[in-house]
Amino acid sequence: MSRKLVFIFLMQFVFFQISCGPHTHIKIHDSSTVYGVNVLGQSKVFTRGKIVSARDVQIEWQEHKRDTAGNEMREKVEVRSFATEFVIEPDAGETFLFVQFNEEILKEGERVLLLKENNKIRIIRDLTNE
Repeated sequence: MSRKLVFIFLMQFVFFQISCGPHTHIKIHDSSTVYGVNVLGQSKVFTRGKIVSARDVQIEWQEHKRDTAGNEMREKVEVRSFATEFVIEPDAGETFLFVQFNEEILKEGERVLLLKENNKIRIIRDLTNE
């Protein structure tokens, strides 16, 4: 009986901590990747490869300037960010150049998985060989 009470108390405590809004201790990863609910449970096609070269590059684009209320204005501003240019050598296929934000801090010589969906590719570290 006492184990059940302790378990119930701990579950309520955890639920309370999670539901406390922005002051929660759970860190949410800020990513530009957004999936629809239809991809849940679906497998993705991937191949393996190796990073032959990796160098930092700048990405530049224009966005509408926003006022203090967050509304778009007619004026556009230049925006710059950093990404990494990778030369990838797949295990099967031709070597190719690929640019993406390097969230995993991938480096030259590392093994990677090339995730393919429609006309998009994303590379992630291949942890299957470790």
